Amino acid sequence: MSRRSRSWWAAALTIAAAGAVYLLSLAEQSFGFFSYGAFCPGVDLYFSAQYRLWNVESFLPVLWAAGAPAVAFGFAAHWLSTRRDRPRIGRMAARSAAAALLVLYGIGPLAFLADMVIDRDCLSSWGGWEGVRFFLDQTVAPVLAALCMLAAVRRPRHRLRSLARVLTRALRTRRPRRAVAGAAALAVLGLVPVTDFGSGRITTADQCPPTDPSRTRAATDEQVFLCTARRARAFPHLPDHLLLAYGRKQCAAYPNSTEDKAFLAPICPPAAADRQREIVAEEAEYLRQEATNQAICNRLRHRPRITPARAARLREFSEIGMESYEDHADTAQEEPVVHGDLVGSVPGHLRIDFHADYEVCVTAEAYRRHPPVEVKGWDKVIEVGYHSPGGDLTLRDPMDAPELPNLAIAGKGHYRVRVHYRAPEGDAFTPQHLLVMVYPGRGDQVIDLKRRGKGGARGRHAAARGTVDELGPG
Repeated sequence: MSRRSRSWWAAALTIAAAGAVYLLSLAEQSFGFFSYGAFCPGVDLYFSAQYRLWNVESFLPVLWAAGAPAVAFGFAAHWLSTRRDRPRIGRMAARSAAAALLVLYGIGPLAFLADMVIDRDCLSSWGGWEGVRFFLDQTVAPVLAALCMLAAVRRPRHRLRSLARVLTRALRTRRPRRAVAGAAALAVLGLVPVTDFGSGRITTADQCPPTDPSRTRAATDEQVFLCTARRARAFPHLPDHLLLAYGRKQCAAYPNSTEDKAFLAPICPPAAADRQREIVAEEAEYLRQEATNQAICNRLRHRPRITPARAARLREFSEIGMESYEDHADTAQEEPVVHGDLVGSVPGHLRIDFHADYEVCVTAEAYRRHPPVEVKGWDKVIEVGYHSPGGDLTLRDPMDAPELPNLAIAGKGHYRVRVHYRAPEGDAFTPQHLLVMVYPGRGDQVIDLKRRGKGGARGRHAAARGTVDELGPG
């Protein structure tokens, strides 16, 4: 074994050992990322190929530990065959081991370089530089070791020159010259389709028609596909004709394509059919849930013990509760303190909180006199005082238009607001219930009628007269 070969083998073994130590020293880790679409065939090839190659690696221990056993095997085979004067066998074994390492570990770096040449935006498809390091740092040592192995078993130059002379003499004959000319012509014809990858028209989102259904119908399926991709910033630097070709290729592979059915639907009938069935199922489930929730609201509808002067019911979904705010000169600009996580008030501002993840069945009732106290069947019943400087007590979702009527039936002045709350059934996702009673009355005391209702008849009578102890904030 020559000095040059020993040097390359020393480098290969050192790199392989360092890679194995690095791999074994790594702690268990994970990496997650999100990226918008780009024309990145390299990353698609890498993830699809690695899934199959990892299965092969699991059955070949010689490829474990960053390929260190394969490097050791190639070195031993080359050394022994050289000692026995049969170097060809050792070179074949070493080259086979190096080829296995390059196939298993070299696809990632090669795919990354190809993506960077095609489109720099493909870096986001790899998860940025952090993702490149996560996916490819374990491939550096095996690839370098494999290249060192190939250099270690490279044949001397004088033998390469002899082989070149033999090939030159063979090409001087008539038949090889004709074969070379035919191969060159075929290569030119084969490279002609590559010109299709030249730059072309790129439709921008500004050039797409508005998403008005009446105008969208007039657009072709290809236009809808392109505009959907452009609005989502998918493949921003890919020309239209290549993006359409990519979409049709993904459609041909559907349902095993890497793109979502909603993205392919405009130009892919199978994906469009599945997407339509999905939409129909979602709408049916939504209508079923709507009907179920409305039936629950109807079944648990409040039946007042005395006739209210004004009443209204609605079912809504709100993430921030309901409130009434009167923009009046006499109104102090301060936020109310919410008592019992349910209701709070300051002059001109009433606020009611409830769970943000469930629908709510709301009943609002305005009375001209004190209504009877009702606590049975409710989880919370809290009464607060409210001063209306303008006579407009209209509860609404602050992010939506008002839907409940004005509950200040006596105009501006002092009112008592009694709020009843029933929690939803979490697992069944049934609606929560809210009953708001408003009637004229003075007093700023906060009364927890549910807590006092548990104290017996005396507590209930005291609560009805409004003379029970005042609650603190919260």
